[in-house]
Amino acid sequence: MRRERPGIIRRPSRPGGFSQVELAIAIVVLAVGILGVVASFAFGLQSTRFSGQMSRAISWNRQLIEMIRVRNLAFTPDIPTQASGLNDPPLPEEGSAEAKFLSLRELNAPPFLNDLPLGTGFRRHIQIQRLSDNPGDYHYRIAQIQVTVYWMDNSRLREVTLKALHRQP
Repeated sequence: MRRERPGIIRRPSRPGGFSQVELAIAIVVLAVGILGVVASFAFGLQSTRFSGQMSRAISWNRQLIEMIRVRNLAFTPDIPTQASGLNDPPLPEEGSAEAKFLSLRELNAPPFLNDLPLGTGFRRHIQIQRLSDNPGDYHYRIAQIQVTVYWMDNSRLREVTLKALHRQP
């Protein structure tokens, strides 16, 4: 039998388990960790989708440049006009991203009507210009081909631009 000492107050021992505050803190820490993992998966999926679109845009871009070079379209008969489908007007400065996107030509617009598929979700902008305006200069026979491929990604206009040089045969 224990004897009680005078002047010493005995506190009851703490019951086993966790307090509500400790549980709340543990749940918050666990929730933050789970949300971090879910957010990283979402970011990874978005990055994967964007890189896939970027790869397709680069592929279309390279195909367009090669078709222009192989067919010598940069010099038929001279530098192409806007009506030819190979020297597009500048992109409008103002307006929504979707309006700008819709103002661009489809990938398979002439002169590539039967070469590229319909409904790719990509649009193009082509600029062709001579390196020199002087017919006596050797740069006069070289054209710079600039092809920009556009697509919409979450209401944002995305683009990939490639440039190439082509010498008149």
